[in-house]
Amino acid sequence: MKNHSTQRATMLGKTASYINRHHLALFALFFALGGTSFAAGNALLPGNSVGTKQVINGSLQTNDLSKTARSALKGNTGLRGPAGPAGAQGAQGAQGATGATGAQGVQGVPGQSATKLFVALDADGTLTKNSGATLATKAGTGVYRISFNTDITNCVYLGSAGQDAGGVSGDYNLFTSRTNTSTVNVAIFDETNTLVDQPFYLAVFC
Repeated sequence: MKNHSTQRATMLGKTASYINRHHLALFALFFALGGTSFAAGNALLPGNSVGTKQVINGSLQTNDLSKTARSALKGNTGLRGPAGPAGAQGAQGAQGATGATGAQGVQGVPGQSATKLFVALDADGTLTKNSGATLATKAGTGVYRISFNTDITNCVYLGSAGQDAGGVSGDYNLFTSRTNTSTVNVAIFDETNTLVDQPFYLAVFC
């Protein structure tokens, strides 16, 4: 056992002594052999020569492929998906400031009178105001007839006791009727239902 250990130690010592004396030569030999292997590897794998057998499945990335290959990977555009649900309504914004007042518009054309047929009569039947009347008469106590210059068959007649100067007192009722196509009859009664002479106004609306 002791002899074997001695022999091993002697061998290791000789090996170390050899490497120490020739380490530069050994390093140059190792480098030369390594360069040859690298060159041989380059010679065996020229550019763009990697095939299916040399590639591990799943190891290539998209940028490892050519533009033609990347274009071939793109499929046709799919169908358009359904529209998504409508979003929630946004909050109402603040009210804006009141705008400036606009310029006054052009004045419109004067409108037509409500009626062109009217009269004002005194108690004795005298016309004091007239538009469209051709004749006014006092037919009897409290009874008056006023004729107009147009057909008033489809018109209405509105009368009221009174005059511009006043002087009318008490309660009075005026009744109107029509004779032929252009004459209005006015009868005035007091609170006892007695015919009385009173001034009045009459307007005809057609």
